[in-house]
Amino acid sequence: MTEQQLREGASVLVKALKKLGVVEAVLGGGKFRVAVGSLKMTCSTKELEASSVPPRSTTAAPIKTQARRAPPSPSLDLHGMRVDDAIRKLDQWLDDVILSELSSVKVIHGLGTGRVQEAVHKHLAALKAVRHFRINDRNPGETDVYL
Repeated sequence: MTEQQLREGASVLVKALKKLGVVEAVLGGGKFRVAVGSLKMTCSTKELEASSVPPRSTTAAPIKTQARRAPPSPSLDLHGMRVDDAIRKLDQWLDDVILSELSSVKVIHGLGTGRVQEAVHKHLAALKAVRHFRINDRNPGETDVYL
């Protein structure tokens, strides 16, 4: 592709990204400012390829705001769950807890065989957001977690 073929508004393929873009400006010296969606980049002639396919709209999609969610429960009950399911549910709940800025919460794992409790403790120990945790003195089937 030659520099003469590229002009403002030309549709191009940015080879490295394998994405369509639009030439926004000819900067001279074989350089062009190209918009690929909301991304703006400077490319040389050899990095571009002419395209007859127009790129999708270069205007950014409106930002969707999330609806306010109710704060998470300060406790999570994992009774009767298998280890994998309990850890998955614990992760989801902890994401919400950390975002809500609660400083302490309770995980109810029960006693049973102790596998869920062991997995919960191992998982909590690996998380940087967890300052410490301990088994509740009054109920050994619960773990108090401090964030």
